[in-house]
Amino acid sequence: MYLSAAGGRLGNYRRPRWHGPRSLTGMLRRLILVLLAVAALVALPKSASAGIYFGSFGSDSFTYFPTSTGYYYTFTPQPPRPTHDKRIDSRLLKAASIAEANAFPHSTMRCWRYVKEALLQAGAVGQYPATNYAFQAGHELTSRYGFVQLAIHDPYRAPVGSVLVYSGGGAGHVEIRTEHGFASDYRSAWACRYRLIGVYAKMAKYPAGISGHRV
Repeated sequence: MYLSAAGGRLGNYRRPRWHGPRSLTGMLRRLILVLLAVAALVALPKSASAGIYFGSFGSDSFTYFPTSTGYYYTFTPQPPRPTHDKRIDSRLLKAASIAEANAFPHSTMRCWRYVKEALLQAGAVGQYPATNYAFQAGHELTSRYGFVQLAIHDPYRAPVGSVLVYSGGGAGHVEIRTEHGFASDYRSAWACRYRLIGVYAKMAKYPAGISGHRV
């Protein structure tokens, strides 16, 4: 219990948690842990560190320069290189090329429309898809056009030709994985930042009449 200068009671007084030697010790401890983590990464051999997958950054983001004491590292953000799946229907690869060729540098808010047209022109779907919103694309493609949902949860691991569907922004977003990134009404080396609903593709040797399954 503490008293004020006027003699009144202030009640039990507690020093704020962010002051004092105890909090400073915690801050120093966290700082040391961060420095140790950075030092461990730098100490890795070139071949080992180059093989690490850094989430949304590819190994090409890191450049190595030999020095007298080892290697000097620089970091320039680069997306991971696209992957390929031989099971993907070749018409989806054609759709990816069409989408990339027709895409604008910036969004026109018509992503599902441009993906529909690319799939139709490539022959990946038999008719123009009927749904209006991008987040509905996955359900329609699996229920009507023989697509399957791939067991992939990272857009950068989606194979070229696959269709990525996202939720967010009201209508969602849809895009096709291409050789150089992603394409819909616009093209980008980076994936959409909305929440990924699923990755969908039509498999070349998938049994006829069966759809909607994960592979």
